[in-house]
Formats: sequence, structure tokens, C-alpha cells
Amino acid sequence: MKKITMKDIAKEAKVSTATVSYILNSVESQSISEDTKEKVMKAAQKLNYIRNLNARTLKSGKSELIGILLPQTAGESYWTPYRYTKAIFHLGKYLNRHGYHLIVVHIDPDSPKLDILLEREVDGVFVLNAAAKTFYQISKRYGLGIPLIGIDTYNEDTLFHKLIPDFTAAIAKVAELLGRRPDFVVIDDYRDKKYVDTIKAATGLDQRDIHAYADERRLRKFLAGRSGQAGCVINEFCAIRFWLSRSAAASSPSVRAVFPSCCRHRCPR
Repeated sequence: MKKITMKDIAKEAKVSTATVSYILNSVESQSISEDTKEKVMKAAQKLNYIRNLNARTLKSGKSELIGILLPQTAGESYWTPYRYTKAIFHLGKYLNRHGYHLIVVHIDPDSPKLDILLEREVDGVFVLNAAAKTFYQISKRYGLGIPLIGIDTYNEDTLFHKLIPDFTAAIAKVAELLGRRPDFVVIDDYRDKKYVDTIKAATGLDQRDIHAYADERRLRKFLAGRSGQAGCVINEFCAIRFWLSRSAAASSPSVRAVFPSCCRHRCPR
């Protein structure tokens, strides 16, 4: 079978080879009409064109692939697989605009396959919600030339990058919305205990007034006797469990909370 090239697509779409290259390689510096882009993409689809990523990597020194590692653990909350769905969606859109594509890999704790991304020669890796030990295990598999970025993972090693919300500012915003300092805070039980401690320290509350969600029963126990109090719930999935527990707990129906300020993506006010 003849290998389809950009010249074949250009001939089919009746445009120049350069125009095809600009479109397929997402070169935004070129002003190309939407009609022309659509015509080229339809021609590429019709001819079953497949980009040669290996050849492009050799030529540019970049694979244009960004990896996302999602470590898994036994007994995690049912929402854990969905926690980062919207964040990954927006990250993917942003990277696509800059000519990159995502590869998402779930890490099975019983049989971790960390070489999957190495084999694809990714240009960078995001590690989401990993315990410190897991993060460092992952870091040993990648060379210094591959940026490693931890999200919801706290480490003080300057060799790595990390993205952590400004929880101090978030709590201050909650206090502004409530009109006073929150009486309690409910957070997700993140895998990195140092990260959890960082959130707790940012609240300025006593440990007795901070609850890391583990299950429904413990949350209801925490809310019992807090009638009339106001607090903050960090993590939108925890917020759902909070409202369900609040409704079910006869002793705390008047507990109220503010929770959108710490969401990872665009949330309603």
C-alpha cells in the first residue's frame, strides 16, 4: 500500500503542501481560513493519512506528547477516578492549542508499568495525587531532560515542579463569604500526607475541627453536634457527600458550608 504524504493531501484538497503542513502541525502563526482547514482535514481523512510521529521527533527533537500518570491505591474513594476529569480536559485543550497531545496512564499499584511513557519519549509528565514515596519512585524512571510536575503532591525538592492551590487565600475567601472564620473544614484524604498537612496548616483551625473524608459514617460523626456552625468543604466531590450527610444527620441539619472556592476548574460562584 502506498504511503500517503502531505503532497497527496495537498493535491486532493487543491492547496499547497506548505498549507497542509501548517494545518496538520497546528502552526498558529499562519492565517488560514476555517474552510481551508476543513478541506485539508477531510482530504487527510479520506486518504487515511497517518502522521509519522517518530520521524517528526527525530527532526524537531520533540515528540509533542505529554504524559499524565494517575497512581491508584486500594480502598480509595469511589470518586477518585473522576476527580481530575475536568482538569485533564482543560489541560488537553490548552496543550492541543500549543501542538501537544496527552497520554493518560493509570498506574496499577500491584503491577506498575512506568516504562509506557518512556517508550513514547514524552516531552513532560504530570503526576496527579501521588504519595511522596510513589512520586519519587516515578521520578527515578525519567531523565533530567523530562520535566516532572506534581499536582496535589507536595515535595520540597527543587528538582521537581509542583502545582498547589493557594489554600491560605482560599480560606480567607471563605471567611469573607461567611462573614467570619469557618468553624470547621472538610477536605479529601489525599494520598500525600504532607499535602494534607499543608492544607490543614493553611486553615489555622484546631485538628478537631478538620476532617479528612474517609467514609460516610465518619463524616456524619464529625458533623454531629455542629448545628449552627459554618465551614468550608474543599473538593467538589466531598461537597456532595457533605450535603448528603448533612441531610441525613438529624443532629446537624442547620450546618452550612462554602465550597466552590477551592475547585480545580471553572466552578459557579
